Amino acid sequence: MARSRPPDTDRFPAISVRQPAAGEIVRGSKRRDVRTRPSNFRGWILIHASRTLRRSDLPKGSPEPERGKILGMARLEDCVKDGDGWSYVWTKPKRFRVAVPCRGHYSIPFYVPASLVRGTPAARVTPGRVT
Repeated sequence: MARSRPPDTDRFPAISVRQPAAGEIVRGSKRRDVRTRPSNFRGWILIHASRTLRRSDLPKGSPEPERGKILGMARLEDCVKDGDGWSYVWTKPKRFRVAVPCRGHYSIPFYVPASLVRGTPAARVTPGRVT
């Protein structure tokens, strides 16, 4: 498996998550997210709402969630085996006042220019890294 590019001062790590889970992570109502593969990444990471949406996952009558944007950030503290999948453990979520339009990627993590999140809480933390 190919490794993602390591972070540097010009880039910030991000992860794409489908809605409504992305919104729940940055609000703090979702502390664990089950995924199909593990990650060695730990630390601060941007939460990107992917453009892909399963309408069946949305509560009836709920408004259309934001998609294709960075909604905020959280710390990925751990990744533990959970049945047939892997549970990502999220802490310290922070929702941005204004979501930042951004194209997502399937890599965990993928990297975006640090200039994209200048002026957000992400500019005041040290990005996480692959351990």
